[in-house]
Amino acid sequence: MSGVALAGVYRWVDENGKVVYSQTPPPESVKSEKIEVNAPPPATRSPQEIQEKEAASVDTGNEGNPALDAELRRKYCEKGRKNLEVLQNAKPGMGFVTEDKKLIRLDADEIAVKIKESESVIKAYCD
Repeated sequence: MSGVALAGVYRWVDENGKVVYSQTPPPESVKSEKIEVNAPPPATRSPQEIQEKEAASVDTGNEGNPALDAELRRKYCEKGRKNLEVLQNAKPGMGFVTEDKKLIRLDADEIAVKIKESESVIKAYCD
């Protein structure tokens, strides 16, 4: 599954119990997790086209191997859910690193499109 990765995103729970995502690490006294998340590719196709292409790529070469197909679906589902969680907390201007290692910044409209794309991936791959 192609996409872009967030540039150095950290996840932690603040003193009020709220989950925080930031490109800036928290103070050393706060337990945090650096996460690698892939966002869906830029919107050049409709969510339905993305879903159809992704479904076709899962089936190609995996006929007769339901365990492999199920594992790919599970991975795509997990990635889609993780992407959605991060994107729902993303702020306009947040940096993402593309597969070819270029930093891009997303505005609010682009984040909204990527949220829709992640929802389509979840619908396609999660039971």
